[in-house]
Amino acid sequence: MTSVILIYPPVYYQHGHPEVLDVSYPPLGILYLAAMLEKANISVKVIDSGAEKQSLKETLKIIKKEKPIIVGISAMTPLLQGAVTLAKQIKKNNKKIKICLGGPHISADPKFINRIKYFDYGITGEGEYTFLETYKKILNKQKIPKIIHGKTPTNLDLIPWPARHLLNINHYHKTASLMATRGCPFNCYYCSRPCISNLVRCRSAKDVVDEMNSLHHQCGGDYLFQDDSLTINKDFIFQFCHLLLDQPRKYRWAGYTRVDLVDEPMLKLMSQAGCYSLTFGIESGDEKIRNHIVLKHFSNQQIIDTIKLCNKYHIEANGFFMFGHPTEKPANVQQTIKFVLKNDFQIIGVSIATPFPGSKLWQYAIKDKIVSNKFIDKFALGKLGQGYSGIYPVYIPKTLDKDWLYLQRKRIFRKFYLRPKYILSRIKKDLTSFDRLKTDFTEGLSVLIRGSSARAPYKKKIK
Repeated sequence: MTSVILIYPPVYYQHGHPEVLDVSYPPLGILYLAAMLEKANISVKVIDSGAEKQSLKETLKIIKKEKPIIVGISAMTPLLQGAVTLAKQIKKNNKKIKICLGGPHISADPKFINRIKYFDYGITGEGEYTFLETYKKILNKQKIPKIIHGKTPTNLDLIPWPARHLLNINHYHKTASLMATRGCPFNCYYCSRPCISNLVRCRSAKDVVDEMNSLHHQCGGDYLFQDDSLTINKDFIFQFCHLLLDQPRKYRWAGYTRVDLVDEPMLKLMSQAGCYSLTFGIESGDEKIRNHIVLKHFSNQQIIDTIKLCNKYHIEANGFFMFGHPTEKPANVQQTIKFVLKNDFQIIGVSIATPFPGSKLWQYAIKDKIVSNKFIDKFALGKLGQGYSGIYPVYIPKTLDKDWLYLQRKRIFRKFYLRPKYILSRIKKDLTSFDRLKTDFTEGLSVLIRGSSARAPYKKKIK
């Protein structure tokens, strides 16, 4: 028997089988919870439904066999249908099992737990300490509020590393994923991240390097940092890089950050310490949109200079962009396309602005009647159709046409990724790695046929 089962649900179940978005890396959130439980000598099992391709029937069979006291389900907004289906079926089979919902959605929309009756509790924010306390209270039959506000950890070194051994690592990308920091102080209008915590905290450089060394035999020295802005603490980065340089091993690592959070001394040192790729959240090639709507206050020249510095120190510079910003017009979109194509990015991502609860964009979408206050519940219960892509709305300002905007997205992908110079440069890099060659071939084929990434949300629907 297992005391706790933690589940990362699929987007939804099609004929009982999981449909997913991207399962390249293990869900670190519930693995941190599992590690805290194991440290307290509590038996725990972790299920990543999509990565394991585990059917709903198989998941329910495991729960029936293990008879857990509590099942914890972690869900982002796109995964609500999968989470609700799971909770409903668990309750149908055994009403005594307590079900707790955690993750980004409940943090942004805590009253969801009162509207959807299949969950006993909801934990908002970061849940390591609070989930453990909740389990103990359930065990002792103490009274617990339905909505529980998670205690934000301040010393991250006290939290044990994710319990990766509870999942089959062969289901994931060989590159190891980890986090060095938590929290984001920025309030980008499209992001609901502040609902979890905007308090920025860093682990010690030694704790991060020790975790990397513990994973070295599995990943071969390749790492991806999942932090919102890896370089937000300059002192940490310098300590971290110097500590890596003192190690006998070699490391290759990548991360996400902002243009205004790096400079030449930092990039030079990061490159020496093994950083080979940085992805920058830029959002628009039009300075007015970026500075006054997105509220990312850096200039196009700063972006250009940063790309040049990355190239100088052999760090791939990638860019995330977005179409559909409030007040954005066709000329602004064309400015972004022009900016992307004339600069030396290695990889680009272009999304359409999507309103999620907890973000300012969600309020804009309600005001513009793109969504209603009842939308989330209908979406979660599958009343608007099953799945995410084509069901969940995007934000298209009145100044833009939706079909035209999607066409521009296809065009920018094709123009960027199908340039002969770009293709040759990728092939040259990929010759050293069969996995990268295979991935780039798949991506290139998808861009040619679909005009989008192979990892874009699925299109399959129940007939």
